[in-house]
Amino acid sequence: MDFEKSFQRTKTLSLSSTERQKASVLVVEPEAHLRQTLRQSLIGLGYGGISDAGDHAAALQKIEDRHFTHLIFDARHSRIGPKEFLQRAFELDPTMTAIASSYEPTIDDVFDLLISGARGYLVKPFTTESLDEALVMATKGEPISEAVLHARNRNEALASLVLSSLDSLATIIRQSKHFQTARREIPQKALVFRRSVDLGYTFAKGGPMMLREALIDLCLERSQGPATRLGRFRKRQEVRKKRKEQKGNQALSDGQNLSEEHETEIISLQGQISEKFSLESDEQEEQSDIETSQEQSAE
Repeated sequence: MDFEKSFQRTKTLSLSSTERQKASVLVVEPEAHLRQTLRQSLIGLGYGGISDAGDHAAALQKIEDRHFTHLIFDARHSRIGPKEFLQRAFELDPTMTAIASSYEPTIDDVFDLLISGARGYLVKPFTTESLDEALVMATKGEPISEAVLHARNRNEALASLVLSSLDSLATIIRQSKHFQTARREIPQKALVFRRSVDLGYTFAKGGPMMLREALIDLCLERSQGPATRLGRFRKRQEVRKKRKEQKGNQALSDGQNLSEEHETEIISLQGQISEKFSLESDEQEEQSDIETSQEQSAE
């Protein structure tokens, strides 16, 4: 099989005309001309229900009144900050697909909104093509891994995402030599891999060079461990076994210490009982001697 042709066949995700018609989109944009442009572009793309609001507060009122499948909102600060607005919007309707939009957004601003639940970002000025791509990817694309969003070291998490998607792609290519069903999955796995690389290049702290460093470090780290999933599974099993043995040894040690304490208590009790009986015997002998002395005096 020619895998190069398979990659060339990779299809981007798409929304059917029925899905577009059933969608209801709320546009939150303070600039009137951009708001109107967004409406016209969405109509041209075949989206059915379209509503708009001039600010975040008005948008929250509309979300409270009715359900929207998609939310395209301006990410600039107004009376309500974009992060707070998104959180309150999801409190009213957690099922919405949210897409932030702004001019020249910073990486940290975008990442903060993705952490808060946004599924995409639309950079202004937009085109009809970039608008459609943002909506489709936000609706059909795989969400960013929680491990990446909340990782302390963002570059390491992004590198892990790239390598994991690459490993998945390599596995399906290897399986495709024997299984027809695996061949059909290659385009999707290739798309996931390309998206993970795009995410890495977009959100890596320090830019692509720092991501490359993180990838090299992670590859070196993985090269020192088991090479296969089975090997990694066995390694984890060995670690778990050692932990259980350590817990068992600790429990045995605690049991031995407890036994020694019990033995000491028993010896101590035996000593106390023996001493008690000895005292009682001495008292009886003294009493007997007194009685004998009294009898002799009486005679």
